[in-house]
Amino acid sequence: MRYAWMRLLLLLLPVTVFAACEQAKSATPLSPSIAGPIAGVEISAPGPVSPSAGTKVAADTQPITLVVQNASSNGVRPLNYVFQVASDSGFSSVVFSQTGVTPGEGGRTQLRLPQPLAAERVYYWRVRAIDGANEGEFSAAADFTVFTPVVIGIPALTSPADGATVATNKPTLDVNNASVSGPAGAIHYLFEVATDGGMGNRVAVGDVLAGSGHTSFVPNELAASTRFFWRVRAFDFARVGEWSAVRSFVTPAAAAGPTPPQPGTPTPAPNDDIDVRNISVVKGEDIRGWAVTSTITSAGRSGGDLCINHTKAGRWPTVGWFGDNSVLVEGNQWFFANIGGKWYGGANEWLRPGQICKNMDGHVGQGGYGGTLLESWTPAPGEIVGVAMSTPARAGQWTTAERTNIVLIRW
Repeated sequence: MRYAWMRLLLLLLPVTVFAACEQAKSATPLSPSIAGPIAGVEISAPGPVSPSAGTKVAADTQPITLVVQNASSNGVRPLNYVFQVASDSGFSSVVFSQTGVTPGEGGRTQLRLPQPLAAERVYYWRVRAIDGANEGEFSAAADFTVFTPVVIGIPALTSPADGATVATNKPTLDVNNASVSGPAGAIHYLFEVATDGGMGNRVAVGDVLAGSGHTSFVPNELAASTRFFWRVRAFDFARVGEWSAVRSFVTPAAAAGPTPPQPGTPTPAPNDDIDVRNISVVKGEDIRGWAVTSTITSAGRSGGDLCINHTKAGRWPTVGWFGDNSVLVEGNQWFFANIGGKWYGGANEWLRPGQICKNMDGHVGQGGYGGTLLESWTPAPGEIVGVAMSTPARAGQWTTAERTNIVLIRW
C-alpha cells in the first residue's frame, strides 16, 4: 500500500512543477523568458508619415529616412519596430528589413536606410510593432519613387573673347555646351544680346537646339561701332539652367558703301530693242554702260500694274531702304519714252527682292521724274514704250551695276 502511494506522488510531481512555472511566467510579463503571446494584449499598427504615398525622392538626396507615427499597446511590455522596404506591393521582394528598432520620442520613430536605393524604381514600405510576445499588424504600405533628377549646368562662353572687336556686324556667338545629368529632354540654348550689361535693352534673342559639344547663334546685323553684351542659358522646356556670365564685344565700324557706278561707254546689248546710244537718261544713274546680266522673259501691263519678269528676279544683291535693313530693295523699273522723235529714259519705282510688278495708277511719273521731260509724260493707249529693270540706280542707293535688256511693249 505504501508503494502505491509513493508511485502516485512521483507521477503528480511534474504536473505540479509545470503549473508553478506557468504561474511564474504569467506573474512576470516583463520576463524575457516569455515565449508566446499574452492573452488580451492588443498592439495598434504604426502610421507611415514619410515618405508618404506617391512621394518622389531625388536619388541625390538619399539615403532615405523612414518616419512612422508610433503604435500603441495595452500591454506592459515595451514595443520595438520591424521596418520593411520592397520592390513590389505584395512584399515578396524585400530589399531592406530591420528589426528591433527602438521607438523614438515625441510619438514618432525614424529609421535612416544604411545605403541609397537604386533609382528609376517604385518602392513600398511598411512597419509593424512587437513586444517580444505579441505582434501588431503591419501598417498600410506607402509607395515612393526614387528618380534621377535632371541637372542642367551653365554654358561656357567661348567666342568672341570678352571685350574683343569682332570682324562683322553679324558675329557668330559660340558656347561650349552645359553639362546635363538625368533624363532631360531635348536641350536648347537661349542667347540674348543687349546694349547694356544688365541685359535690360535686348536687341537680339535666339533659341537654338543644342549642337554637338558646342552651340552657336548668329544675330541679325547689329549696329556698327557699338559695344554689345551677351549671355546664354540651357533649358529643356521642363527645367531651365542658370545664366552664363555676361561678356561683351564691339562691332566694327560701318563699311564704306558701294562706289556709285561711273558713267561708262553706252554699250548696246544684242537683245536690246532700243540702241542705248540713242537714249538720254534723265533720271537715275546712266545704266547704258552697265552689264546686261539678266534677260526679260515677259513684260506688260496687268490691270494698274506694270510687270517685268526677268531671269535674275530675286537674285540681284539687295540694299537697305535708305539704311533701314528691315526693308530691302533689289532694283528699279525703267521707262523709255519716245518724245519728239528722241528716246528718253529714267529710273522709276523701287522693287523688293523678287518683286516684278509695280502699280502705276495710270501715271508713270509717280516714280519721281520731277524736273525732267518724263515728269508729265503718260503713255497713250497703244503707244510703244521701252521698259527694263536694273539694280538700285537712284537716290544714292547702290549695289552693283547690272541691268536687263530693254524691250518694247505696246501700252
